[in-house]
Order: sequence, then structure tokens, then C-alpha cells
Amino acid sequence: MKRRTLRLLAAAPLTLAVALLCLPALALAMAKRPPVAPQQNATQNATAEPVDAAGIAQYRVLREYFEWQATMDDRLPGLFSRRVRQEETLAFLAARETVNRRGQLERFREARVDLSGLVFKRITNDPDLARIQVTGHYTYTVPPIVETVEEDALYVLLPENGQWRIYESREGWR
Repeated sequence: MKRRTLRLLAAAPLTLAVALLCLPALALAMAKRPPVAPQQNATQNATAEPVDAAGIAQYRVLREYFEWQATMDDRLPGLFSRRVRQEETLAFLAARETVNRRGQLERFREARVDLSGLVFKRITNDPDLARIQVTGHYTYTVPPIVETVEEDALYVLLPENGQWRIYESREGWR
């Protein structure tokens, strides 16, 4: 027993020296690395506006959607695909009626909408389907109230009779 203890004591300085030399390397190996930014090329740039006619029309439909939704514009249901238009129209009419019963419809119709905080990014661009990621925020002002709405959704658009229409939105789809 005494011999074993002596061997351990004799090995202790060597063990301690190895541990002191290896700990910094171990700590560096275990440390969190800073995230690497994904490489983007010009076609993936989220802030770039599309240059093709379809892309311009798709972004316009989504901008109208956000503006018309905030102002309770009666044209809003027309932005939806015929496949979901009836459901969306009923939901819009119910919301509009609620606002109208509260005597606030005219105030909402005059609201100012600022979409400058939204970022649109085309995920899929096919002739018969478009997926557009919308992130960021927009604000609308119904004096004296300013409301900021956060947005993080994927919008699916379909072409119908030469016009792009909203078919679906998926909140927090990532």
C-alpha cells in the first residue's frame, strides 16, 4: 500500500504538468465557434428586388396584401386564389364587421401603412408556383395608435388568369 502511494506521489508532478499543458487546448477545442455567415450570391440576396415580370407581380401582390389587410380594404379577398377565396372572404367580412360595430372602420380605412421593415425573398420561382419568405415587421398608424406587426412566414402564390394570387401562408415555417 505504501509503495502504491509513493508511485502515485511520484507521478503526480508529471500528471499535473500534462494536465496544465493540455487544459488550454481542450478548452479551445470545446469552445463555441462563432457562426459562419452563409455565402450568398446575387440571386439569393434577400433585399434585391426581382427584375422579371413574375417576381415584380408576386412582390406587388404581397405588398398589397399587407397594406389592404391593415386598412380593411374591400379588395383584399381578390388577392387570394379561387381555391381559398371563399374562406378568406368570410374571415375578412367577419373582421371588418367587428371593426365596423366598434365604430372604427373609417379610421382603419385611413390608416397609414409602412412596409419598409419587411424583407421578401423568393424561395421557389416556377411558372406555376412561387414560394416567398417574408420576414421583418411592418407598422400601421391609426391615430393616435401605432401598431408594429412582426412577420415570419412563407407565402405560396399561384398564377390564375395571368395574375398571381395568394394560396397559403405558413407562419414560422422554418
